[in-house]
Amino acid sequence: MKKFVKLLFVSAALLTFAFPAISEAKKTYIFFGASAATSSHYAYVVGAAKAINKYVPDVKANVVETGASVDNIKRIESKEIDIGIGSMKTMYEAWAGLARWKNQPAKDLRLLWLYAIGIDFIVVREDSGIKKLEDLNGKKFNPGIRGSASEATTKQIFKILGIKPIYHIGATSDAVKAIKDNRIVGYVKSGVGTQLDASTLDIMTLTKLRLIPLTKQHMDKITAAVPYISFITIPSGGIKAMPNQAEYSMWGRPIGVMCSKSLPDDLAYKLVNGIIKGEQFQAAAWPAIKELDLVQDPVDLTLIPLHKGALDAFRDLGAKNIPPAAIPPEAR
Repeated sequence: MKKFVKLLFVSAALLTFAFPAISEAKKTYIFFGASAATSSHYAYVVGAAKAINKYVPDVKANVVETGASVDNIKRIESKEIDIGIGSMKTMYEAWAGLARWKNQPAKDLRLLWLYAIGIDFIVVREDSGIKKLEDLNGKKFNPGIRGSASEATTKQIFKILGIKPIYHIGATSDAVKAIKDNRIVGYVKSGVGTQLDASTLDIMTLTKLRLIPLTKQHMDKITAAVPYISFITIPSGGIKAMPNQAEYSMWGRPIGVMCSKSLPDDLAYKLVNGIIKGEQFQAAAWPAIKELDLVQDPVDLTLIPLHKGALDAFRDLGAKNIPPAAIPPEAR
């Protein structure tokens, strides 16, 4: 009898280990391009991956630290990652063959979903003496993490405006240390929605900071050169970490998750549905996602075609009045 019980126990144990192994073997593994690990956007991707892994049980999402938008587009094209975060401005430039993608458009780039309406902040040390954009001329300044939409947009806009800092190129962690040590005067950093991100809050614990806004003259000149750039104005007192901050205007854009049109339609469909169901995982890491309509905003705000599977998902979830620009050629 004891022998039978022992054999039964061993058999049950083997089955317990065997079934998960079979289940894991059947999973589709995807690589999800994020940003620098110190960025709040990286935290969002971790939350989104949790939502996918919970609500799309046959998929395992693996987070990959990257240089954000520009880097993620390159990695999607080279098939190093399957999906990745990116700013709408950068997605549009790649898809349309503008800026660094001139004559080399990424026509297969598609949008899966949006998770933020983002704004970049021009952040400087208060003791730097810098009070307006033009004061950055000749100063050591980080334009955004290497390979990010912030870096590309900052350099593009500063060129339009004739602003010529001495660029300090590196990751967020490098820029944060350099600001704390007073080796550079500041940096450009994307926020969490319309609020300062974790890296800026970290600097503020020991260093007084100032935000440098765009003027109307700046915005008019930028719009004349690059009409698809959006601007966001945060009302006075609207930045929680700086309650005395006056009205602040800066460039901004929708931020979402992109992929290649080669991503299987059924997989894209499942991913979008999983993201909608798993909003709580994302909100825990990225509270600003609550400000979005996760079903309607992607179809209303995208400047590039949706992935066909994502389009089908949004239609089934109730999206209305889908504009022609959001419909990919493969869905027509």
